[in-house]
Amino acid sequence: MNIEKLIEVMKERSIHIPLYLAKNYKSLKMDEKELLIMGILMESDSLIDYAKIADYLNISEQDVLLILNNIQEKGLLEIKVVKNEDGIMEEHVSIDNLYSKLALAIIGVKSEKETNIFEVFESEFGRTLSSMEYEIITGWLESNYQEEVIIEALREAVYNGASNLRYIDRILYEWNKKGIKSVTEVRKEKERFTKAKREKIEIPDYNWLEDHE
Repeated sequence: MNIEKLIEVMKERSIHIPLYLAKNYKSLKMDEKELLIMGILMESDSLIDYAKIADYLNISEQDVLLILNNIQEKGLLEIKVVKNEDGIMEEHVSIDNLYSKLALAIIGVKSEKETNIFEVFESEFGRTLSSMEYEIITGWLESNYQEEVIIEALREAVYNGASNLRYIDRILYEWNKKGIKSVTEVRKEKERFTKAKREKIEIPDYNWLEDHE
């Protein structure tokens, strides 16, 4: 192989890693191989080409599959099976979650304390949060809702069998309307409500959104 051909091959096989990803990938608990694969995915279309990725990294397609599964478990990408125009099933990847988490890290919203709130939500829901859910929770934090109050609203929602952000947002709205700003105030209001109701009739488990007083 002459020097010109070698240079062409080197150019063709270049993997470009954005600086913002290179600076923050460790905070997302990614290793170097995952970093390289994400760099490839950021420059390609949504259709996953396992052979191309394997060739770039000089690893097997099975290893590519395992690495992609690991990245998916970290909530950084989503893989969907889609039927194309010819009726053939294809695997497509979305890395919107990666961009959302990177954005939070870059703008400084994602402090160590605030990182935990996302983990709490994922633990309570039993699944990875979507990019939209990350944005909603971040919006609550930026609206000056205390983290402990958001988590308390989450637990109230789960207790009442409504594990979704719309329900939690309504709880936060009701608390804010009542001037409730802390978990202590939340619990005092709940005790006041329960005591007032018990003086009249016995009622089932407390539900914030059924309080029409």
